[in-house]
Amino acid sequence: MMSKRLIKKGISCLWVLSLWILIATGMAEAQSEQRPEYLPDEVLVGFKDHAAKHAVDVVLAQVNGQVVRKFRLVPIMLLKVPNHTVLSVVRFLKSRPEVEFAEPNYLRRLHAAPNDPRYGEMWGLNNTGQTGGTFDADIDAPEAWGLTTGDPNRVVAVIDSGADLNHEDLAGNIWTNPGEIPGNGMDDDGNGFIDDVHGWDFAHDDSDPSDTDAACGGHGTHTAGTIGARGNNGIGVTGVNWDVKIMPLKAFRSFLGLCSASSSDIIGAIDYAAMMGVRVSSNSYGGGPYSQSEFNAIQASKGLFVAAAGNEGNNNDVTPNYPSNYNLNNIIAVAATDHNDLLAYFSNYGTNSVDLSAPGVDILSATPNNTYSLFSGTSMATPHVAGAVALLMGSDSSLTNNEVKWRILQGADNKSLPVLTGGRLNVNHSLTLPPPQVTVTVTPNGSTTLSPGGILSFILTLHNNEPAPQTAVISLALVKPDGSELVLVQRALTVPANGTLNKTISKKLPLGMVPGEYQMAGRAEIPAMSYDEDLVVYNVVP
Repeated sequence: MMSKRLIKKGISCLWVLSLWILIATGMAEAQSEQRPEYLPDEVLVGFKDHAAKHAVDVVLAQVNGQVVRKFRLVPIMLLKVPNHTVLSVVRFLKSRPEVEFAEPNYLRRLHAAPNDPRYGEMWGLNNTGQTGGTFDADIDAPEAWGLTTGDPNRVVAVIDSGADLNHEDLAGNIWTNPGEIPGNGMDDDGNGFIDDVHGWDFAHDDSDPSDTDAACGGHGTHTAGTIGARGNNGIGVTGVNWDVKIMPLKAFRSFLGLCSASSSDIIGAIDYAAMMGVRVSSNSYGGGPYSQSEFNAIQASKGLFVAAAGNEGNNNDVTPNYPSNYNLNNIIAVAATDHNDLLAYFSNYGTNSVDLSAPGVDILSATPNNTYSLFSGTSMATPHVAGAVALLMGSDSSLTNNEVKWRILQGADNKSLPVLTGGRLNVNHSLTLPPPQVTVTVTPNGSTTLSPGGILSFILTLHNNEPAPQTAVISLALVKPDGSELVLVQRALTVPANGTLNKTISKKLPLGMVPGEYQMAGRAEIPAMSYDEDLVVYNVVP
């Protein structure tokens, strides 16, 4: 089994930092101090919707559990429990009828032509054979930059080890919270975080997300640089986006000498990004057991969650890697390729579980203290894709998240790789795909504020933009507040040449429907040819 590696080449040294998850599936109560699997005194628990507060309090008292964190996105509690009782507490909680799930607070590990002077070394953006590789085995960044170099208002959350906020090639693209006044010790925007001017450090629970933990090796700064090192500024390198805003959300820190992040800190970062309206995050970490808490948070965020496939050389269809393997529509799982468009020797893969690949070997990017380094890993492939997502969103803000994902996957260059698309990211292709052949529009027919038991009514309109009849798979789904979907209709329909079909649809809402914001999603897809989606928000009130 190959270990996860990040490779940094300096002037006279070569060092290797192993950053792969150390969680085993068979767990003992006493953990190795060198290879911790979960935090020794914390548990994540989700109670059932109908659980009474008194019953919850009784259960918490029975395990001597103190609630230390709750999340906006998902009804999950982080409990502090007596040291080294985690597994026994989890077993007890699972036995209680009020509990939906309980699990340890797992530790994840990092997987580990502008005028910028070192741009010529960045083969992943533009491969001229400069590193001995294959011409054009790249993401076609220069071609994409002929269309757009990014949107300074587009924000990408980087859930990692933080970022060097003052790096010469990153500082201009670091996100600043417009609602926060620096250094006044107040929560000016009322979001629950004091002085979160440039993001948040969830690992240490403070307002400084700087990339300072030596055990993490500058990983977060490197991934941030691939997404959005300032382009055409005459300094260093360039990101996939010349202009973008990087929101550093620090979840990783040194724990017993290893660079680790707990599930609760990762969920905290996901929660924060969703609260601040961020639509895409870069997640270069993973491995280890399935976490229901992480699954629920990623699903509820509804943002595109770009995730590293992992670096063990495994088939993820057989040996899952989390979080990239969670079966969620808003995840894009990324493998790594080399400069010859071959799967990197360390990269995980999977024709069902990994969506596409991107350059991930000897990738040059920013590292702390105004340095630049070559790293390798699916960690490095992932921000190429997250950066491409941001470029598409910035070029057309009307695109839904599903439309962006479809374009990213559909635009990949097919290299017969062992991933779902068979392909490697090509951001220019994704930007230049033709408009949908069949478009869908959902128009409310009545109020968009409803009560349980009320009638949800809308008009579905399909339009064929082609001079010949087109058959598309039409689906209607109600997206719930937790991100899960209730599919109402899914069938193939043929739309006449240059024609339009209209249908009024009414559905009675269940009496037990949970209040909150719902989306009616209308979708029209011609496989491998065309995809369109329209979303309408409905509010269900008590």
